[in-house]
Amino acid sequence: MSCEACAASPVRVVLRIPESDLTAVRASLGNNAGEIWLGGGVMSLPPEAVTARIRYWQEFFDTSLWAAGLGNNRGLGTEELQPFDVWAQGLPPVWLDELLARGGLRMAMQPIVDVGSGSIVACEMLVRAVSAAGDFISPGALFQAARNQSRLFALDRACRIEAIAAATQLPSDWYVFINFVPTSIYVPEHCLRSTVEATRKHGLAKSRLVFEVVETELVEDLEHLRRILDFYRREGWQYALDDFGEGYSDETMLRAIQPDVVKLDRQFVDHVDADPAKRRVAEGLAQVAKSLGVRLLAEGVERPQEALLLRDLGYLWQQGYLYGRPTFDVPVEHINWR
Repeated sequence: MSCEACAASPVRVVLRIPESDLTAVRASLGNNAGEIWLGGGVMSLPPEAVTARIRYWQEFFDTSLWAAGLGNNRGLGTEELQPFDVWAQGLPPVWLDELLARGGLRMAMQPIVDVGSGSIVACEMLVRAVSAAGDFISPGALFQAARNQSRLFALDRACRIEAIAAATQLPSDWYVFINFVPTSIYVPEHCLRSTVEATRKHGLAKSRLVFEVVETELVEDLEHLRRILDFYRREGWQYALDDFGEGYSDETMLRAIQPDVVKLDRQFVDHVDADPAKRRVAEGLAQVAKSLGVRLLAEGVERPQEALLLRDLGYLWQQGYLYGRPTFDVPVEHINWR
């Protein structure tokens, strides 16, 4: 037989931080970081929870007063702790850091149209990345790498700032949709400070910005998401929920968050005119959204038949290849698909 106390413990990072930082660090960890507090300002964390927050902690805390080292869930190894910044510098570099350091991100723009007037009312800013060899990296691969390399905070922030800079090319009466990943934001007052500064620097009216929540299915802490969105509201920004369709969790999220805009998932847009099941989903979302005063937007529209049916259901804002593909140039102002 073996007992739990004698069993081998997984390798973890042991941190020692000043008592004055404890409350704020706990807030940055949220509810799912797997930390074990050992007393005296010492805690044990999974390595990925630490590496994901290194840049954040170094920016918003005086980490010269911290110490770190490897241990386990009982804190063994704390006598060999190094200064935190020295320990962090010794971690192996990752290619995503190199990409961000050389400014390897660009923003493409895809139009969002009002099918009633036939005019563009907004653009969604879509990240594109270029490797050191000059190859394009798909957004999916880019964000998967950010998760694997514990750089989601750094990548998501860089994308927001680049999107705001690129939006200065657009007409001043267009809305600007900017994606963000909720799990990359630990404390909104800290993590979104650079977004506030970028908006001010580039002179964008706050009322034009619509921050789009992506990966809602990965949101486990609804209260944390509400804190982020409350911060957006206080700043005078709007927010949207992406990729909505059928399911209790979707409707629950919609009612709990009550965004300014909700996007119908492209899978329910594709041939919605010929598929009664997809039409029921589109009608159901439209009914709930209208009852809450939420604007409807359909994405992935590629055929006039889809556009017309969705328009009749109340999806007056639409986005998709029917109107324009993402481009590095400002989209043309007139839509002639009809």
